[in-house]
Amino acid sequence: MPAPAASPRAETARPGLGRVLALTGADAATAGQRLAPALAQVAAAAFAGPPWHEAAPDAARSVDRMLACARHGSFALAVAFAPEGPGLDGFAYGRPGWHPAVPGGYPPDPACAAPFELCELAVRPSARGRGAGAALHDAIVAASGPRRRWLTTHPAARPALGLYRSRGWQTIRLLPSARDGAPGC
Repeated sequence: MPAPAASPRAETARPGLGRVLALTGADAATAGQRLAPALAQVAAAAFAGPPWHEAAPDAARSVDRMLACARHGSFALAVAFAPEGPGLDGFAYGRPGWHPAVPGGYPPDPACAAPFELCELAVRPSARGRGAGAALHDAIVAASGPRRRWLTTHPAARPALGLYRSRGWQTIRLLPSARDGAPGC
């Protein structure tokens, strides 16, 4: 799905939602390492239900993929802090590049930097409906800078698809899932 243009913003706050912080580069990598256990808990809660039905260890691997992606200089991480305490309600991360399942990527755009992949966006079920997903989306898009963006998601992930479409994303093509042999970020 290609994305709309970004506007720079590092931190946001919305009623009913805790602080959302976006970091890039080494700051994002350091934060990802430090927050890894909390991020794994969010991933386990976010991906336990349909359409993923992932067991906690499988969902937590999204954090392992994130830490592997953090080695890229343009890595970006956005985190949504819970309004009632120090915990996390969600996260999103991404990096420049194309998904390995996209042979040859898409045609390059000489007017833009390398495309940015929104690799993962996860929100705890208890935090859904308060704007956490939208705030994370907006923060990671802003952190990615002026460039093309793309993401993949499960075609049955209706809330995620609704969020992405409300933010201007469009479906380009269907790809095989990671379970079909395509590696993740």
